[in-house]
Amino acid sequence: MPAWRSPYDREILVLAVPALGALIAEPLYLLADTAIVGNLGTRQLGGLAIAGIVLTAVFGIFNFLAYSTTGAVARHVGAENLHAAAERGVDGLWLAAGLGALLGIAGILLAPAIVNVMGASASVRPYALTYLRISLLGAPFVLVALAGAGYLRGLQDTKTTLAIAIAANVMNLALELFLVYGLDLGIAGSAWGTVVAQIGAAAAFLVIARITARRAGATLGPSAAGVRETAVVGGHLI
Repeated sequence: MPAWRSPYDREILVLAVPALGALIAEPLYLLADTAIVGNLGTRQLGGLAIAGIVLTAVFGIFNFLAYSTTGAVARHVGAENLHAAAERGVDGLWLAAGLGALLGIAGILLAPAIVNVMGASASVRPYALTYLRISLLGAPFVLVALAGAGYLRGLQDTKTTLAIAIAANVMNLALELFLVYGLDLGIAGSAWGTVVAQIGAAAAFLVIARITARRAGATLGPSAAGVRETAVVGGHLI
């Protein structure tokens, strides 16, 4: 029998299509920002471009939070140990929150130096700094959402991740239009809209994680061993 007619084909497809949709939805944050900020002027758009490159690179490094959490959770799901699977998911969320807080603090403090290294001109620099600093306030929530998506993928639930990604993007677009054009907050309004949407996405993942953990009888506190295991795997992925 051909491999493509395997009884697992449908199961793989059901998991893969929503997962692909969620991955496609993620870059739409910056795309919406570009479309809206582009109408403010070339200096604002230049500032967004510089900050966006930095944020995309930095957040991309922390994608390991999704992949390492997925693997750890999926192994326990395969062993039919939902208690341990939930605990590994919770550990991934705690690690993400801690790393996100450190990233946000370090990034805000180093923002002027980062913008200088990126070669921002004097007219573009204030806009790049504004967008970068505000966006870094959302770092803990971005990383929590990454770990949350990894947790749900490990539980073989990619549809919920897609739904959260779509909802967050719709929220981001609506907030940005209101803050940038309605309240005339300029590029700062664009950044704040994205941060609020990221907070909403992280909150959704946390609520789901809390429900699944309690259902499995798992603790909501971090396990040093579990956090360390996720961090070690993440170090290899980095």
